[in-house]
Amino acid sequence: MDGYKVVFEHEVLFRDLDALRHVNNVAFLAFMEDARMQYWRALTKEYDLKGINFILAEITCRYLSPAYLGETLVIGIRARNLGTKSFQFEYLIEEKASRRSVAEGKSVQVMYDYKQKQSNSIEERMRDAVASLEQLTSAELAAAQQAGTKTRDN
Repeated sequence: MDGYKVVFEHEVLFRDLDALRHVNNVAFLAFMEDARMQYWRALTKEYDLKGINFILAEITCRYLSPAYLGETLVIGIRARNLGTKSFQFEYLIEEKASRRSVAEGKSVQVMYDYKQKQSNSIEERMRDAVASLEQLTSAELAAAQQAGTKTRDN
């Protein structure tokens, strides 16, 4: 999956289906939630949820083709548009055997201090970790920050 550093597979299960026997639209949001956890683990090498310091602010999903029981979905996630307090994740979901595009999505995460109950800035170490994981140059990181600031952080 080109351009996605964090990729994993999910076999479509009976619980993912709706009455029409294809993956229910809500299941795709759960797949994206799983992707955020996979990204967190890749970013921090931690399996402890206590360190997560962002919250979901917005999510969209564009359904491109149905997925069915027994198919294996390949799910990719990448970070984009790192602003001062928020950043975007982009998702791509494909069916493994045919490489058929099934869904794509975006979400906005806001850095959050749970003790103070307010948003806060993206820490430099997180910005550096994302740049390292995504293999971004300093110029690309600066452009991502500028794009993120324009789109969300006002």
